[in-house]
Amino acid sequence: MRWLWMICIALVISPLFAAGEQPIPDKIQPADPDLIPEARAVLDYLRSIYGKKTLSGISGTKNAAKVKEITGKDAAIVAIDLSGWNSPRWGKTYTPVVQGYIDQAKQWSAEGGIVSIQFHWKHPLKDDGTAWVGKHGNGPPSGPFDMGKALLPDTPEHKAFMTDLDKHADYLEQLAKAKVPVLWRPFHEIDGGWFWWTDKDKPENTAAMWRIMFDHLVKQRKLHNLIWVYNAGLKSAGPGKDVAAIEYRKRFYPGAEYVDIAGIDIYANSYFGWAKPQEDAYQKAFDIMTQVAPGKMLAMSECEAIPNPDMMAKNGPKWLYCLPWWAEGKTNPAEWMKTTYGHEFVITRDELPRLGGER
Repeated sequence: MRWLWMICIALVISPLFAAGEQPIPDKIQPADPDLIPEARAVLDYLRSIYGKKTLSGISGTKNAAKVKEITGKDAAIVAIDLSGWNSPRWGKTYTPVVQGYIDQAKQWSAEGGIVSIQFHWKHPLKDDGTAWVGKHGNGPPSGPFDMGKALLPDTPEHKAFMTDLDKHADYLEQLAKAKVPVLWRPFHEIDGGWFWWTDKDKPENTAAMWRIMFDHLVKQRKLHNLIWVYNAGLKSAGPGKDVAAIEYRKRFYPGAEYVDIAGIDIYANSYFGWAKPQEDAYQKAFDIMTQVAPGKMLAMSECEAIPNPDMMAKNGPKWLYCLPWWAEGKTNPAEWMKTTYGHEFVITRDELPRLGGER
């Protein structure tokens, strides 16, 4: 009887694993055990729809307005940046931008949407730097940042990292006080190699700095409104054309206890095997992340457009959410936006339950 019971269980769960998925607990324990009720409600809601439907998203409130104009629908999630972008960091044109983003996050939450925040963190040792190691925009290349030295408390790298993190945390604190839940996506595209936080030679240093950041924001600053989103790139910094690079990618992962949701960014790229979103649902990307972050809900943290919803609904993968970086244009044209944001498989803001902070 015992063997018969085990065979029955195997027959039930084998289709799930064959699809590249892994069982997720019905009641998720958050990385932050003191997560505020409003953020807990968001996490519970995400779990309730995971594997059933996909939440729509868009980057930036201007693009969100474009989504509404074209489709008649509001995206469920808007992604906002914590960076003030302008140089010098913390100069007179930097801080108003950061504050503006915080105000947008409050407003989106008040209107019933879910807020995601990524952090295009400018190089901590260079006031005129960017998040990018190489040249980006009109500024000079920022160059690498020694993550190994940043682990050591008395180094300039560590002090610069923590000081700048604290200043940005002051703005995140406004959202915590307003009880705005945030899908917090720091160190985005963590394994890609184009941002300064990617330690290509010793990924464990980047993973360790994630844990330091987590402990500081959660335990020291007590920002208990953050839902922690781990985010891989469309390719890793590992050598060669192997887009999966599972073992290499795993070295960046800080550990399941420091992560609530895992995601990957996918932009069409024939060299690495990523098709246009109209033609694919990106099962390969889903399979990569099930191995890198086992047992986590998986999202498409950035993309050109919501991938084919018919494919997602029929055979999967059923991403938790899909967050295009642009509205309209060549890669996310108006007709495709109407198709995706209006699809029965895709959840828009009007379909969300009452979530979020102050209204």
